[in-house]
Amino acid sequence: MTPSQRTGLRIGELAQRADTSSDTIRYYERLGLLEPPERTASGYRRYGDEDVGRLQFIRRAKRLGFSLRDIRGLVETAAEGQCGPLRRQVVDLIALKIAECESQLADVAAFKATLEERLRLAQQRLDEPACGCAAFPETCGCIPVQIIEIQSIASRSSAAT
Repeated sequence: MTPSQRTGLRIGELAQRADTSSDTIRYYERLGLLEPPERTASGYRRYGDEDVGRLQFIRRAKRLGFSLRDIRGLVETAAEGQCGPLRRQVVDLIALKIAECESQLADVAAFKATLEERLRLAQQRLDEPACGCAAFPETCGCIPVQIIEIQSIASRSSAAT
């Protein structure tokens, strides 16, 4: 952007117009999501309307759950000025996000089923005699998870690494 295209916004003004923070703007500059701004003789950053638009573009992409790495790729593609490749890239990223959501939903559903089973076990134990849980015995039935289950999870985790 040439100096004549800059509207002369300071970083705080840009932050306000883009509904973000000055720290976020500086961070995006460090990551290369925003071009380095021009500076006044006294060192103040000067931004223009294109910078407002770019920040809004970034915020919209973040709203879709895209990573900053993904967004950097979108910004680079957008800077080339061709909407077709950008739109294809957006479609691919959204499809990937949907697949991630489906995987997470399956994980959450499995965890919910486990919790429901543990709730049933905890409810069954409500009227059982005291187990001396103040001493934290291995046989404590207050938490419906057996020590063997924790050891089994730990051994699977260490085997995977």
